[in-house]
Amino acid sequence: MRIVFIFFLILSSISLFGQNYIISKGEYMDTTLVTSPNCSPPYTIYYYDVKAKYPVGSLSILNDTKEYLKKTNNTYDGTGYITFRFFINCEGVISRAKVMQTDENYKATHFEKKFVNDLYGFLLTMGKWKKKPEIQDIKNANYLSVISFKIKNGEVIAIIP
Repeated sequence: MRIVFIFFLILSSISLFGQNYIISKGEYMDTTLVTSPNCSPPYTIYYYDVKAKYPVGSLSILNDTKEYLKKTNNTYDGTGYITFRFFINCEGVISRAKVMQTDENYKATHFEKKFVNDLYGFLLTMGKWKKKPEIQDIKNANYLSVISFKIKNGEVIAIIP
């Protein structure tokens, strides 16, 4: 009975650590690739290849980020950068995020999981991504985009790019 209880504890705790996967090439969030039958296969096409830069300026995104984080009522700490690289399907849906975290000297670090999750939650509210982009003979392309949050003492102070 004791072995069954220990086995149960181990299995139930696995879900607590399933949010991020850390491998030698980076840290990945536990998100799925959202595909659509209306979209082309997910080739490696970047947002600048299909002229799909987010149509809102960095200052507006920064203000929206601060408003979003204020509503969470969480406090954060740390200084550095949290960068998300993610797919956007042809319908403008974000998925399959890679997270890169560095300190102010660009050395790998880890911020609090709730901070990363809250920033990812904000990212999912950004709904003005270009839909149905085309490049050469590929119609309804999926594409990759990147956004970095510059953080000082737990506060987002800049959005890059």
